[in-house]
Amino acid sequence: MKRRSNRSSRPIKRAYFGYHRLSHYMKVAVKPLRNVVLLSVTAFFCVFITTTLSAQDHAPPKVRRAPLYLSGEEANSAKLYSRVLPSVVTIFTSQRVLNQMGQREQQAVGSGVLITPEHHVLTAAHVVDGADEIIVKTYDGKLRRAELLFSEPSADIALIKLLEASPELQRVELGDSDKLVVGQLVYVIGSPYGLEGSFSVGHISGFRDFGRLYHGTIQAELIQTDAAINSGNSGGPVFNSRGEVIGIASRILTVSGGFQGLGFVVSINTAKKLMALEDRVYIGIEGIFLNSEIISLLFNQELEGGILVERVAKGSPADKAGLRGGTIPAKIQGRDFLLGGDMILEIATQETCHSDCLVRAHELIVGMDKIPVKFLRRGKIMETVIDVSNLRRNFLTE
Repeated sequence: MKRRSNRSSRPIKRAYFGYHRLSHYMKVAVKPLRNVVLLSVTAFFCVFITTTLSAQDHAPPKVRRAPLYLSGEEANSAKLYSRVLPSVVTIFTSQRVLNQMGQREQQAVGSGVLITPEHHVLTAAHVVDGADEIIVKTYDGKLRRAELLFSEPSADIALIKLLEASPELQRVELGDSDKLVVGQLVYVIGSPYGLEGSFSVGHISGFRDFGRLYHGTIQAELIQTDAAINSGNSGGPVFNSRGEVIGIASRILTVSGGFQGLGFVVSINTAKKLMALEDRVYIGIEGIFLNSEIISLLFNQELEGGILVERVAKGSPADKAGLRGGTIPAKIQGRDFLLGGDMILEIATQETCHSDCLVRAHELIVGMDKIPVKFLRRGKIMETVIDVSNLRRNFLTE
């Protein structure tokens, strides 16, 4: 979509980049999972779409009436599905990408869920990060444009908002993931391989707290489940038996490329913390920490360390401040990079001299609406100011 240690000279690779960066899948950077085979190029949570968006604009799926002979558990599952399905959405994105064949448009599909009367949609960060256009298909079959409000790739959580107001759209309630137990039933709804409204049932298999995963800045709790999760489920809601969202589908561990009973869900309490942005701000940068050895190898520069900006979210504060992401995919010593972007050297008063800099930067900019940034571009050190004055808000209390 979180360890930040400087004891290794190698940048930790990410394992959840998602649909529009399938060529950049990397190893899981968590010791207990280090022996897991690389995620298959076709295995993650979003699937490429070849049809046009207009072809996806059709009537919502019909929910059949439950027969009377169903068992109690079956009846409860069917009732829950029909009740929460109208809140689940399918997300289509398009992005211009550069590869050996030149620039081309890449389309993909993921899932999400409506959570506020203001039409905020909670989804996974890797579903929408880097997208030039976001289109949401709601339960009524309509396609609606959406804007990205914030994204936290290290926790794989993002929030988008529909641009068209529709009072008839249904939202769901958020649960409390601290009150879950192993063995509890969970219910997943999404669009695996583009099959909208797909429903799977499973159990909570465990709770995984790996610290800050994949060089991230957020300590996210992951819920492990055996409920079937496949490409296109990414960003979709996971419910408890009360119909409350208790997590967002994020990633799988796989050898074959398909679901093997090891699905991971970002807990809803992690998402809640991210949506309360009074003390945190969304900048819109996706990058990777490079230490002095790697910087010297790649850029022939003598620097203590820095954040290589690989992507800048369109319309984000970083984008408005003029920061640039990379455009040149490269593999160096078996590792994937997106080169050509800015190298952040300082955020506020903090030099980005080690991998904890982004975490500490969040602490240093508490209360700051305008954040000075020093960065390296084409051998020259430059400065800019990131304005976050309009982003200090709590999306859960609006």
